[in-house]
Amino acid sequence: MDFVFVIIGLSTVWLFMFKIEWLFHFKSFLINIIYNIFLSGASFFLIFYRMGNTAMVLSLWIPLLSSLVFYLLYFGFKRIYKRDPENTFWVFSGKPIQDIVFTFLFWFLGVGVPFILIKVCVNLYSV
Repeated sequence: MDFVFVIIGLSTVWLFMFKIEWLFHFKSFLINIIYNIFLSGASFFLIFYRMGNTAMVLSLWIPLLSSLVFYLLYFGFKRIYKRDPENTFWVFSGKPIQDIVFTFLFWFLGVGVPFILIKVCVNLYSV
């Protein structure tokens, strides 16, 4: 059951990989943020009642952190280039370097950094 928390915790990453246009529109992004806040609240509940592995339960925070990073990157990209970034994850043809950098930064800052923060929180919580 604990592995399900990680799969759910990657919900924003799944959207980024398969339906990035949902993250560009305000209404669907707002629904995503509300869903992410619900997951974070569920994480508090599960940790408070000591249900599940703490490291896996804390992974429910990843979507909120990923969404916030995505929004900041998207806002900056949109402001500089006046267009939406293209998803370069599944595309193997030539794309503008700005889109490749956007994708790389999201994977590093929106996925890698939250995993590191979760690991640090687990180490602090277990002490």
